[in-house]
Amino acid sequence: MPEGPKICGACNTNISNHWVIGLDKFWHQDCFTCAACGRVVDSKESFYEKEGRPVCHRCNTQNFTPKCDICHEPITGTRLIHLNLNYHYTCKNCTKCGQPFRAEQHDSIKILANGDFVHNTC
Repeated sequence: MPEGPKICGACNTNISNHWVIGLDKFWHQDCFTCAACGRVVDSKESFYEKEGRPVCHRCNTQNFTPKCDICHEPITGTRLIHLNLNYHYTCKNCTKCGQPFRAEQHDSIKILANGDFVHNTC
């Protein structure tokens, strides 16, 4: 970080005291806010970066994480992807046996020409 005056990464004004360092910039404590919801991001909390601004975990999950095309909930772990569609493993069922898939079965899932997902063993 450069020496000299500290300029806030959000409001571009001088910081005289009590600053936060994040995303390789100095910030007034009250200016280090989530770019999505505007809530002050605590200096000890984990956050994400979007276009040079902090984004809190909740907003990142709700706004920037892929959503399941079946249940429409965010997918925070591993996922099935086919033709730009995203699925939780447990939301997508085998067309033949009706059982949901599990992430550890990934290498034994077949996608048929008609787009159906099936277990290799079915």
